[in-house]
Amino acid sequence: MIEYNKILLRYGELTLKGDNKKDFIKALKQNLLAYFSKEEIKVEYDRAFINYSKENLEKLNYIFGLSSYSNVIETSTSLEDIQKVISKLLDKKAFNSFAINSRRHNKNYPMTSLELNIHFGNFVSELFPKAIVKLENPDICINIEIRDKFAYIFIDKIEALGGMPLATAGSCLHLISGGFDSPVAAYLLQKKGLKVSFLNFITPPHTDFKTINKIKDIVSHLTKYQCTSTLYQINFTKIMNLLSLTSEPKYRITLMRRSFFRIANAIAKKNKMLALSTGESLAQVASQTVESMSTISKVTDLLIYRPLLTYDKNEIINIAKQIKTHDISIQKACESCELFAPKNPTTKPNLLKVIELEKELGALEKFEKEAIEKVEIIKFKI
Repeated sequence: MIEYNKILLRYGELTLKGDNKKDFIKALKQNLLAYFSKEEIKVEYDRAFINYSKENLEKLNYIFGLSSYSNVIETSTSLEDIQKVISKLLDKKAFNSFAINSRRHNKNYPMTSLELNIHFGNFVSELFPKAIVKLENPDICINIEIRDKFAYIFIDKIEALGGMPLATAGSCLHLISGGFDSPVAAYLLQKKGLKVSFLNFITPPHTDFKTINKIKDIVSHLTKYQCTSTLYQINFTKIMNLLSLTSEPKYRITLMRRSFFRIANAIAKKNKMLALSTGESLAQVASQTVESMSTISKVTDLLIYRPLLTYDKNEIINIAKQIKTHDISIQKACESCELFAPKNPTTKPNLLKVIELEKELGALEKFEKEAIEKVEIIKFKI
């Protein structure tokens, strides 16, 4: 059994950020400190190291800004100690070809990377005389990193989530529901460095506790990717009842979603968020045609992120399975949109007609303000 003692973390995309790289690494360090104690983590310009444990490996499944990581053995920089570690790593492994990949971060080290490759290549050849050196696609590659105080030896490289450190791209208010789409959209936004807050609409008594808890379960799971979250929950019953009185039933969904966005706009601005976001996918339902999205979005001057715009349903479901929101989303629930939807909703709403219909519903603005004033704010943390 190999006894690893460290996990080596690589930054990936952060190395492309030029003069801003320090700021991104600083943000990544702050994110890492939310998951690991100060004593068990060390962050350097091109690498980070944390103590090895199964618990820490599990946490890495939720941290953005890392391209890959490796389970490593940390030892001294002496050739003898490195050779002992290589022997441990190769013990009982079957391979016909191998390569040595040395990286000399410490430029004062007496041997160059090429000299290290030759030295340890000869060492492995003596241990396994039948194995040949193969620089491209070897059966096994022994990686050696020589740093200022320690050497790190490893074989495997594990792909991480990638993306950007949390909150390096600002924040947004995300309209969340219990389906597949909006949780996946939130995850993709988090991956690009956005801190996501959530907005949900409930319509009691039609919305039961099971439905409310389903949303909470989704937000709680997504919080694993950003440490803390805020869910703004709006009681939409009075507004929905008012909108049901419209003289044009086929416009109900358009009117409802414009109301959603007006409320979202107010909450986002109050909390200094510069963008809204949704799980909309182009032409998937009536409210997600170009004409519908255009008419609905006219109520806000904030940027609207739609990360799933070009995704098809199977792609969305596959991501939901990967991020483990799928099994929550398939639970049956009473969503506001489903309860309110007419049989034949308009797919090409006319903006002037919509404005006319809203004027007919004189109490709409008043009801929206009341709903915002009574918003329930729920906090989540890992």
